[in-house]
Amino acid sequence: MEAEVREPGDALAAPAGWRPLATHPVGAIIAHYAERSFVAGDPTGQGIRVRYAWRAMSPDEACVVTAAEPAALAARAWFGARAEGPPGHAHGGSMAAVLDEAMGLAVWLAHRAAVAAHLETDFRRPIPLGTTVTAETTVGPAEGTGKARATARLVGDDGTVFAEGSALFVLLGPRHTFAGGGA
Repeated sequence: MEAEVREPGDALAAPAGWRPLATHPVGAIIAHYAERSFVAGDPTGQGIRVRYAWRAMSPDEACVVTAAEPAALAARAWFGARAEGPPGHAHGGSMAAVLDEAMGLAVWLAHRAAVAAHLETDFRRPIPLGTTVTAETTVGPAEGTGKARATARLVGDDGTVFAEGSALFVLLGPRHTFAGGGA
């Protein structure tokens, strides 16, 4: 007998002080690609539902977000019945996929087109199906070697850390600009 999985309702809304990704100049382009991804591309389905948001890193609300003053990226993610791994809980691959995509989009939001070269995930607790979590990301500075690092964690509304990830991204060349269609 299949367990009932509660719908996220308004739980996917951007946290207070955060803005929908599509309201950011670069984020609007990134959001277009996220809509097509297998992670965030099914906003009403029973697998994973994800909504991304951003905020300026500067306390000055009027600041212009640039590579020198990047924005922070967060995501609200809900794990439905089609994301099931262990009975009643999200599959570890679905958790890792949300971490990977959130970190990747955070690197792109920092105005650095990139793809993951190495991803590590540490699972702390299983996520019960029907749970909404926040993916919190941090992006490090670009390295002189054409790489950037990012971290993320999946955190429940009560502060429970379900998973943490870190990744190394390879920065892409000029043909992979946002105007040119991404990677």
